[in-house]
Amino acid sequence: MTYPDFCVSASINQYFIPVQINVDEQQELVERFRVVWTPNINILDPDGNIFYHVEGWLPPSDYSAMLMTAHAHYFLHHKSFQKAQELFQTVWDKYPGSVYAPEALYYLGVTRYKVSHKGEQLIDGWRTLQRFHPESTWAIRSSVL
Repeated sequence: MTYPDFCVSASINQYFIPVQINVDEQQELVERFRVVWTPNINILDPDGNIFYHVEGWLPPSDYSAMLMTAHAHYFLHHKSFQKAQELFQTVWDKYPGSVYAPEALYYLGVTRYKVSHKGEQLIDGWRTLQRFHPESTWAIRSSVL
């Protein structure tokens, strides 16, 4: 249901190299990636380091939002703040009801600040998060305002 979805498969094929393992046959990889439950999605950088991890099934819209969020984190961790900002903004614009929208809003505020070095960019982003997703753990993390 999820992988055959056009948006999911297009995102995977455009930005990632998918690898599927048999957890019964690949014990070394199961241990390396600490697989407890499947599906177990690990997004790795070119050096093989995990920079984003998700465990469990997601419907197509949340999976697409997760992939875009993971892609944004790649740029954030590589200090490409403008590109990360664009991707977090796209998650918010395309998937405002997704379980990944609060995370995207949180980091949208962070990346806006990183680009502009203006505190009000962070504050505005986090206020939007608190307004639209007040019960999320991301809103709690931003409650230091």
